[in-house]
Amino acid sequence: MWKSGKGWADQDGDFWMGHEFCGVVTNPGDSNFKKGDRVVFWANMYCGECDMCRAGQEQLCREVNGTNYIGFVCNGAYAEYYVGKASNAYLLPDTVSDVAAGLIAPLMVAYHAIHQSGLKLHDKVLVVGSGIIGQLIGGLAKKAGASYVAMSKVNDRKLSVARKIGDFDAYFDGNDPDREKNMKDATDGGFDIAFEVVGAGETLDTCIDGVRPGGKIVMIGNSMEPKVEFDMNRTVLREISVIGSVSCTRVEFEETIDLIANGMIDPEKYVTDVLPLDQLQHAFERLTSKTDPVLKIVIKP
Repeated sequence: MWKSGKGWADQDGDFWMGHEFCGVVTNPGDSNFKKGDRVVFWANMYCGECDMCRAGQEQLCREVNGTNYIGFVCNGAYAEYYVGKASNAYLLPDTVSDVAAGLIAPLMVAYHAIHQSGLKLHDKVLVVGSGIIGQLIGGLAKKAGASYVAMSKVNDRKLSVARKIGDFDAYFDGNDPDREKNMKDATDGGFDIAFEVVGAGETLDTCIDGVRPGGKIVMIGNSMEPKVEFDMNRTVLREISVIGSVSCTRVEFEETIDLIANGMIDPEKYVTDVLPLDQLQHAFERLTSKTDPVLKIVIKP
């Protein structure tokens, strides 16, 4: 966003980003929180009143419409203080560190995507994309019972953490002209589920190449372009299901906190650097570098 602007909003004046954050309450107002409480914020500014919210599908809130998030259309947490609705704040258990809390947002996205996929025991899973959400999806897929988890990537820049953790059984080169044959050979006919975590036509094609007939593609990536091309005929004639996945439900956000608090997953092992606030610009430059191996940076004032 520091290159493209204020998310999807058209605003004038200064703007503070930051949508994956936790903090300490300094002024609880009339909420049930106390001064000194450690809290994490869910960036989804859901209304709580529309039909989607009443159905427990807050990620599809009519007011949010896929874009109304803290740090995207209103000021976020890259600041000394943040003022927000108490309904978007959640008390952090003592077993969830500040650094781990900084990864609750990407973990909730991965958690919701796993739910959307309907993953079953022994399924074969492909993750297309090597970023933090893709790597978290790989870890959760293994814990959910996938028998074979592979990643398609175009370079090895971000793979040091994934290789160290060891959740992925194989890595495929997304630029290899034989990628479809290689993936089908390795899985005896194709993956049951593919997760697209980049947001590009080329990576969607890789998913179509990788899944078996009747398989499923879960799209998590957001495209900078309003439209991307894909092979409709192959998708239709092989009855491939393509579904979207965005953010998570309110219940899933709470469950994501529990995943960390109960030791089901340790998000800190995905963090490659913890930097002070005055190095925020440096962090952005590293994250957008084509050579830096960084996966996830947490800013800790």
